[in-house]
Amino acid sequence: MGDKKILPIDTKNIVLSDELLELMPRILIEEFRAFAFEKGPKVKVAAVNPKNQALQKYLTKKLGKNLEWFKATEEDIIFILKNCQKDFKADILRLASTANETNNNISRVVDDILKYAFTEAASDIHIEPKRDEVLIRFRLDGVLQTVCKLPKSVQAALIARFKIMANLKIDEHLHPQDGRIEPENAPEISLRISIVPTIFGEKIALRILDDTSKNLSINDLGLSEEQREVVMENIEKPYGMIIASGPTGSGKTTTLYALLQLLKKEGINISTLEDPVEYLLGGVNQIQINPRVNLNFASGLRALLRQDPDVIMVGEIRDSETATMAANAALTGHLLFTTLHTNDAASAFSRLLDMKVEDFVITGTVNLVIAQRLVRKVCDNCATMQKLDPIILKKIAERKSLAEALEKKEEGLSKSLKEKRFRVGKGCEKCFQSGYSGRVGIFEFLRPTKKIQSLILSHESAETIEAAAKEEGFKDMIDDGLEKVFQGTTTFAEVLRVTRNA
Repeated sequence: MGDKKILPIDTKNIVLSDELLELMPRILIEEFRAFAFEKGPKVKVAAVNPKNQALQKYLTKKLGKNLEWFKATEEDIIFILKNCQKDFKADILRLASTANETNNNISRVVDDILKYAFTEAASDIHIEPKRDEVLIRFRLDGVLQTVCKLPKSVQAALIARFKIMANLKIDEHLHPQDGRIEPENAPEISLRISIVPTIFGEKIALRILDDTSKNLSINDLGLSEEQREVVMENIEKPYGMIIASGPTGSGKTTTLYALLQLLKKEGINISTLEDPVEYLLGGVNQIQINPRVNLNFASGLRALLRQDPDVIMVGEIRDSETATMAANAALTGHLLFTTLHTNDAASAFSRLLDMKVEDFVITGTVNLVIAQRLVRKVCDNCATMQKLDPIILKKIAERKSLAEALEKKEEGLSKSLKEKRFRVGKGCEKCFQSGYSGRVGIFEFLRPTKKIQSLILSHESAETIEAAAKEEGFKDMIDDGLEKVFQGTTTFAEVLRVTRNA
């Protein structure tokens, strides 16, 4: 761009056409904080940071060198994102009303469903045949939301179109099929597709995998200052194991990615084994598990240990062989990150013992266990202050662990709690009337102190370990969740929902 002066942009009268949104979709506007607003002899682009080299390189490759740059503010980006969104729902319903196997509309319906999902940052798309209609649902912030209902007449063509895109058998209707879709209009995104037969026809589930590099920051996870200090202390250790635990979809991998970002620097070899690779991390050697060629976590870890690694991430410990190898790798001079499926932090030790890892190896290698869940954040667009619903108060009283945690905060279940107002979302178009937008983690951090180590060596239960940890000041996920409720970040309903099995 040379030294040419970059002029500011006035967004008030700008309306982005479908053609301009095709050039630079909403997902890129959000990522680069930039947008294309005029297409002529030159493509005019406004950006918060017009000198961003990654942005310049990407747009030069996609749109050519004939670009004219303008300066935008963060307020401009917010205004554009708010006003440029295409009414996908109306378009999908309009196209579906005339779609069939013989015209092009079904392809456009599918394209719009995918674009709609990408725009809303959905993690999954569900195409569900019912008796008289076809339900389209997106998983937004971990919860399925119905986005539209299509006529039953498009069902066969819709499913056939997805099968064609995934190179699956169109004439197979009785057996499950799995595949992968690489959308032409979003090369940075891929989709895993699963099709199963139901009594009303074939159901499709699509998992959206965004392969773009993410600037995953520890500051975005929702950690308290105290928790951040614990993290920094433990990732600076030269060896040992850091375990993220929780059920599927609780954000374990995202947490580990954020920790790896803190470690990236010249002179350190970081390698990962993942299934699947969820985000591309610059400066990290990422390996995709592939059972078809006998590349599983155990065999991959065995190979990685011959690659002179400093830091290793094993996406998940699923069996005794992987557990033993991972623990031994951490014992012999490697910093190792991994995940386990357990309901709480204390159960991680019992799980490793069940996987035949020696007790003395566990006490010698595990530096930190992070158990977590994801709660939805109150939508900033429709947030208001309200008293607690009587049903929520009843549920709090029935949940012994939550009631006890409240008593510790000296809030209790007294009249003061009943009369207190909390921040909630009323529901708006932006949040699909849910009252929530985005998610944040609630955590519990368990460090194996000498007392905890002695209990592990005695093979004590997870309950005994947790009780001992609480005597030493351990705060569980419910404590962390309540902090975020009183801060106005989330709600009692969310904490109740995600901790019911914790």
